[in-house]
Amino acid sequence: MTDGKQLSRFRRPLGKRFTGHENSIYALVTFPDGKRIATGSHDKTIRIWRLEDGREMKKWVVKHSVHALVISRNGIHVVSAEGDYPQHDSDQMDYWQLWVRDAETGRVIAGPLNGHITTIKTLDISPDGGILASGSSDGTVILWDTTTWQSKGALECCAWLHCIRFSPTGQLGIGGKYIQIWDLYRRERLAQFNGHAEFNYAWTKSLTWTPDGAHLLSAGWWSLDWA
Repeated sequence: MTDGKQLSRFRRPLGKRFTGHENSIYALVTFPDGKRIATGSHDKTIRIWRLEDGREMKKWVVKHSVHALVISRNGIHVVSAEGDYPQHDSDQMDYWQLWVRDAETGRVIAGPLNGHITTIKTLDISPDGGILASGSSDGTVILWDTTTWQSKGALECCAWLHCIRFSPTGQLGIGGKYIQIWDLYRRERLAQFNGHAEFNYAWTKSLTWTPDGAHLLSAGWWSLDWA
């Protein structure tokens, strides 16, 4: 293949563009069937899209900004973290809540689920589908029973946590100022690492486990405002 043909190949569109949101998109998740995605935005909507052609299938208008989404393991429920940010008032609290909706109709199945006192940054569901975990900048992870949607308690973790991810074996990785690994059944912290804090005081922004659960990978972010 000539160099010209190689360049031509990389000039082709690499994918489809999904247009519709009118403000920042904070959340993006894939349905278990691999045919649909859900997005959540500061424009106070949750939208379901068909991957095949990028068509918007559903649009749910909600009352507040949507910061995080997760799909149940069976694809039946969409869980969202919704709230508002304080506007130029350092004394104003930003109360956030969780809502559970039917993936087909958008009907609210459960919620609001209360517990966090500041922005809910991240959501994940255990490999067996039985536990929803919500992580907030209040430094806690709340565990929820996905059958009753009642709280099963909370983990006091690290300040300004940004991400949580279940391993294939059910352990919970938590990233923020530190990286922690928790055993949920014993409610015991198994390990803690400085992680990105050793590099210019960076914070952990994203986590993922290898398929065998043997390794936890992280990505960090550094800001002059936090140094």
